[in-house]
Amino acid sequence: MIQRTDPSTANFAARPHPVTILLKVTDIPPRRFPQLASIAVVTAAVAFAFAAHAQHEMPGPGETPPALEPDDLNASDIAEAVGEAQGELDAGVAAEISQVPAAATNAVVQHVDHPQGLALWKKAKLSGDAYYARTPEFKQVRLTVEPKLQASMEKLLRMYKPVGAAVVALEPKTGKVIALAEIGEGSVTKPAYPAASVFKIVTGAALLEKGINPDDETCYHGGLRRLVGKLLEDKPNLDRRCLSLSMAMARSANVVFAKMAVKHLDAEELRKSAERFLFNRPIFDQPMEQSRAEIPDEGLDFAKSAAGFGDVKLSPMHAALIAASVGNGGVAMEPSLIDAVDGVAADPTGSMRLLNAETAAALRDMMKLTVSHGTATAAFLYRRRMVLGDIEVAGKTGSMSTHKGPFKDYSWFVGFAPADDPKIAVAAVVVNGLKWRVHAPYIAREALKAYLVGGPLGDPPVARVKHYKRRKKHG
Repeated sequence: MIQRTDPSTANFAARPHPVTILLKVTDIPPRRFPQLASIAVVTAAVAFAFAAHAQHEMPGPGETPPALEPDDLNASDIAEAVGEAQGELDAGVAAEISQVPAAATNAVVQHVDHPQGLALWKKAKLSGDAYYARTPEFKQVRLTVEPKLQASMEKLLRMYKPVGAAVVALEPKTGKVIALAEIGEGSVTKPAYPAASVFKIVTGAALLEKGINPDDETCYHGGLRRLVGKLLEDKPNLDRRCLSLSMAMARSANVVFAKMAVKHLDAEELRKSAERFLFNRPIFDQPMEQSRAEIPDEGLDFAKSAAGFGDVKLSPMHAALIAASVGNGGVAMEPSLIDAVDGVAADPTGSMRLLNAETAAALRDMMKLTVSHGTATAAFLYRRRMVLGDIEVAGKTGSMSTHKGPFKDYSWFVGFAPADDPKIAVAAVVVNGLKWRVHAPYIAREALKAYLVGGPLGDPPVARVKHYKRRKKHG
């Protein structure tokens, strides 16, 4: 057990520099993180992290290292449109990785396998405004974990105690992990959760890169409870509702995504697109299990996959990286847990372009609508005002239930803020049973609020409703 003080969650907005957060909740079973490989020291200094923290030319403060380029709403409308999906991105060239050895003062650190970031976190201690740990070589490592955000997320998970939950937050421009928490069946690094509508980000990007305009509309009928083959056909006498690609993303409209995928994409394009978003392949060289995306060849099964009902599994770390890459203009920075070694700052490691800047900007604008006019709006409102004030948030929700064995309800939120110049990207997944306590959009909202605004934890929307009903019943 790691002993830490519990810093106050108030006045959290100001901070000299973000730090990576790997949360350990008091009632979580012992971590099962994969063992990270040892570090090779070439000269005097060593840099640890999920990444090797590398670059020949040191970027300026807040700059992103260069990446290699590849060659409430209307209730009836929402009821018809809300859903889940999965998809693909650009069917183009596989993403390329840019990794170089990290240069430090009078020292070079070789990136061999992987450093001990997670292992160091297990024995980290809070000292002042940061967590520190010692390497086997007696180097002092400052971790990127932000103590106040860490404490806030730990407290939140302990309060609601769902069947399982995990939350990951990253700095989009550097890859620094600024939050990493789990409880119960939650795991930040294991792809144990159906991606559900989070995969619509991949499908949406694929459609955009095939030339579909975000304002292009698709008319439809049905699809609220389930997706069947006849709904994929255009029927003007029945298709009386229409949504643009942007609003289909915002409202997570399954049938719209399914119809658009069948019309404009094929299975191979979707598979290649998923690979560009790091499905079915290593996530950089992180010691994590790969996220799996099985894309059927054709027909209804293909349409379901493009709409989020497919055999696609995702880890919270991977989900946060997807959100961060959209916020960072299409470039994913390799996740890192190491802020400094023996007082020498660790630099960003590698970068990978997942999609072009134009597609990333269009996706960002579509994801803004999820929070302002879509499936996440209620979670980000309190007394008819946005919880984060004037700070715009871009995000995507996801939800899916499984009935095999014990019933489990999965909910997701992935996103970033401020939307046009993100300082934080977050992914939250929550697993509930028949009696659920909290959903992922609220967890993510509180992470964003704690990091960007500060203040005490707020009540989730449904919790307020339940309390009201309880008072009325017993009043």
